[in-house]
Amino acid sequence: MEEDTGIEPEIKDPKAVLNALERAKSEAKRFREEKEALESNISSLTQQNSAMSGKLLREKTRAAITELGIKDADRLIKYVDFNQLDFDDNFDVIGLSDQIDNIRKDLPELFDPKLRVAGQADAADVKPAPTGRSASETQAKYLLGR
Repeated sequence: MEEDTGIEPEIKDPKAVLNALERAKSEAKRFREEKEALESNISSLTQQNSAMSGKLLREKTRAAITELGIKDADRLIKYVDFNQLDFDDNFDVIGLSDQIDNIRKDLPELFDPKLRVAGQADAADVKPAPTGRSASETQAKYLLGR
């Protein structure tokens, strides 16, 4: 049995130890570079996924609004909060009906064509409001005696 004397064992081949240390350092560097490359790739793919998911959500929302019979989907879509929307397993939009109900209460003219035209159908028949004379016109009237 060996007793622990507190003395470090003697290195018999220092070159082999240094070579092993250099190999370990180079492998660690290679693994670190591979890890950084993979992390960068994952970040890039995550950004692409988010962009495509946002586009899909926008298109699905536009289609759902059109299915509801609303003609001006582009006018309505700017009032939709996409942060509150999500997909279900079939990639159908969740949370849109609640938002549309709220928008319907706030902006009924987007949903009812009668309200959209109300007060504007006879706008061409209305006479323009009389405008007052400018100071120059008033002075010209007095100078010319008219």
